[in-house]
Amino acid sequence: SDKSNNGHRYDSIPFANGMISAGMSCQLVHYTHEEHDKFFEVCKNFNFIIVRCNPGQIKADGGDQQKFDDGMREMRKAGIQVWPSPDVMEKMGAK
Repeated sequence: SDKSNNGHRYDSIPFANGMISAGMSCQLVHYTHEEHDKFFEVCKNFNFIIVRCNPGQIKADGGDQQKFDDGMREMRKAGIQVWPSPDVMEKMGAK
């Protein structure tokens, strides 16, 4: 697994700490398909979102990858930057 015992990917904490050290606000938010709508309500409060969930993880947990990707596309339409975007992930054939 690419996650530590706290549920975060091993490199997520250093990413977050680097952003905080650079003067940005950074929160790690876990996505669970059971709280899909709540997750995206929280996301509306950010200027950008860095997705740290590999393709396949959502489906493996019982969720719907397409629903998640569509939610991220809606964030982009609302002017919130998403990196990487679902479309880039798909075109790159990411994991």
